[in-house]
Amino acid sequence: MDAVSRRTMLRGALSAAAFAGVGPILAACGNASGEGPAESNNSGVLLPSYVPLANGPKPDLPALPDGVLAGFLKYPANPVSVTSGTPGDGSTVSAFVETFAPVASALPQNRYWQALNKALGVSLDMQVVPGANYSDKLNVIVAGSSLPDLTMISGIPPNLPALLEAEFQDMTEFLGGDAVKEYPLLANIPTVYWKTSAVYNGALYGIPIPRSIMGDVFYYRADVLDAKGLNPQPASYAEFVALCKELSEPKRNVWALADANDTAGVGAVGAFQFIQQMLGVGLNWVDSGGKLVNTLELPETKEALARVTELCQAGYVHPDSFGTATQNITTNYKQWFNAGSAVLDGDSWTAWPVFYEENVAGASFRIGGMLPPDYDSGSKAVTWQQAPSFSFTAFKKAPKSRIKRLLEIANWLAAPFGSTEYLLKNYGVSGVDWTRQNGDVVATQVGITEVGGLGVGYVAAPPDVVYAPGQAQATRDCYEFMKKSIPMSVADPTTGLYSRTYAEQNTNLADQIIDTQQAIMQGQQPLSSWDKAVKTWRSSGGDQVRSEYEAALANKK
Repeated sequence: MDAVSRRTMLRGALSAAAFAGVGPILAACGNASGEGPAESNNSGVLLPSYVPLANGPKPDLPALPDGVLAGFLKYPANPVSVTSGTPGDGSTVSAFVETFAPVASALPQNRYWQALNKALGVSLDMQVVPGANYSDKLNVIVAGSSLPDLTMISGIPPNLPALLEAEFQDMTEFLGGDAVKEYPLLANIPTVYWKTSAVYNGALYGIPIPRSIMGDVFYYRADVLDAKGLNPQPASYAEFVALCKELSEPKRNVWALADANDTAGVGAVGAFQFIQQMLGVGLNWVDSGGKLVNTLELPETKEALARVTELCQAGYVHPDSFGTATQNITTNYKQWFNAGSAVLDGDSWTAWPVFYEENVAGASFRIGGMLPPDYDSGSKAVTWQQAPSFSFTAFKKAPKSRIKRLLEIANWLAAPFGSTEYLLKNYGVSGVDWTRQNGDVVATQVGITEVGGLGVGYVAAPPDVVYAPGQAQATRDCYEFMKKSIPMSVADPTTGLYSRTYAEQNTNLADQIIDTQQAIMQGQQPLSSWDKAVKTWRSSGGDQVRSEYEAALANKK
């Protein structure tokens, strides 16, 4: 799992993701009307066959059919190899990726990079940029006709279907159906990841980078609640408010909630979003027989806004949470939670082990995940699913022999957790990038920068697992929470669909909504201003986004 939380990822990648846009990418690929490949029928795309790997490492906690990931309490003591030979031919293979760690040192100083080149039998030319610079760099690469062999596609860049058709390889003949069996580690990736990330223009355009369908977790400091004798799972909104009151001690610099409104991206969960979940509000859009309703338009969303405003006024939210968004997202929220000045905080499920890694509270430190309770007897709470894939990798158009060679490289990089290949790709060189501590694999500081900063994990990856290095109980806790959260989760029906208006205009659309939300929560605007904001959102592009998504939804079915 990632070494940083999804919240940090999203804030770093916002320029290419849900709440931001980028400049025109290959605008000449589209026609003048804006219509084009996005309207193609995707329902008949031949997706890769799913063939689970028979000889992979056995997890301590099994994967479940509903999407609960397999769990490993420790990295296997004797990893096994799941490939044979060297996949490369000595050529140079170029790849463009983003990273959410400091960019790795250059090849001559990077022993991990050198070892990876040797194992793959190629010379990797890694073009790595920080997440915040991803979209700008992608524009430069495309405009300069200097595409690498492999390109990470993160978020929904404008004109994406046209860009894919013009510059990237249709991978259907190489991976569709049983063709994927030539690459057994890619065939080990379940169907859900393929169909929600790389299908455009009626074709398959890449390989997915799998994650989990489980979205954000509303974390609580279990050690703090235990010390106070408080129940970490309220049964209603009223009990949740009572808990917030008990936890808030401003004179001791302690508040219940780290933030009122998590704006890190679609699916991020702060107090406002947690109350929406209590009220049964879905994620982003609701599909009513092919007609889409945005959750902004639901009365329950306005109700949640009113309730979280009351929490702010009551003094249950950290008073600095409405400061600079980037600073809050990447540092303050997590620091407050770890230090105990905020006891409840929403973050990605991948943050579960990270909280332990960054623990400053000592041996007593423990965390847990709170499920949203039913708001009252008349509601049914839900959790939110995130997109199953973090991104996908597109292949530059090339002769068949070259595409097949690149797929051999990707197949090796998709080796599962617990294998020798995964150990090298994800942790690096033994004694340099990682060491064994109490029988487990623990990254060194060198490894954190050499491995994470090279971004190879965004070229190809296996299905994710639940694993907290050195924290077996944390792995169990996260796994058990998944078993409870996923069955009550709902998905955004537009996941995997493309709207050109959304890709191009969502920065402005989202900013208007977020500004109004924040102003209401801080008492700067009345709750009645919400209705006007939603009306403006609709007329400024929201209704057009709806129309485009409905057309794409019809083509997908």
